[in-house]
Amino acid sequence: MKKRKFLLMLTFLLGTILICFLTLGLFLLAGGSFAQTPAPPAEEKTEPEQPKGPPRTVIIDAGHGGEDGGAVGVTGLVEKDLNLDLAKRLCALLEADGVRVIMTRTEDVLLYDRGADYEGRKKVLDLAARQAIGDANPDAIFVSLHANTFPEQIYHGLQVWYSPNSEKSAALAEAVRVEVVSTLQPDNHRQCKPGGSNIFLLHKLQIPAVLVECGFLSNPAECSDLEDPAYRDRLAHALCKGICAYYEDDVQ
Repeated sequence: MKKRKFLLMLTFLLGTILICFLTLGLFLLAGGSFAQTPAPPAEEKTEPEQPKGPPRTVIIDAGHGGEDGGAVGVTGLVEKDLNLDLAKRLCALLEADGVRVIMTRTEDVLLYDRGADYEGRKKVLDLAARQAIGDANPDAIFVSLHANTFPEQIYHGLQVWYSPNSEKSAALAEAVRVEVVSTLQPDNHRQCKPGGSNIFLLHKLQIPAVLVECGFLSNPAECSDLEDPAYRDRLAHALCKGICAYYEDDVQ
């Protein structure tokens, strides 16, 4: 009896093993695999699209400096200080937008060579140094910041002059003018004008170049605005947006 039970159990085990082998063989013939299901491929990270053409480079020229203070406002505001402060604000905004910025000056100095014979020639050498920065960067645009003055106090409003040597200068000037009018000075009806030989940098530079007279220091209300840090921020934002608008139109 025990022998019979043993034979039955042995037969059952052999049958079970045979079924397992048959199942395994059919699975392999069907192309099965015990490998783990591969994980879905990771999404490839795409780099942000780069602007077409050469890198955007803006030369910001803070007019005057050092011994040359420029105009003095009715409140005592000195043009050279205003120009430099606006230049630094504009620089920060443009760099935040991915623009490469070159500053002609970052301190209260004229740019003449202290090792040269500069007596009576400081201003000439200073302007030549600013021109050299523009000439060394042929893919850049040049934005010179100044402030206006006039014997009569009634005149006010930002004015943009442009170089006649590059056809793109007028487009840059107009982009800046439009943005200033739309966001800061809606009553400003001044039109952009070509600079003559009396504006040295615009007369000499071959790259797109503008000179922005940011307001009249001889006008009490406008001079007061230009002393206000909040107004300077708004002006710098308008200049930045105008420059960026110029680049967008230039790429299209």
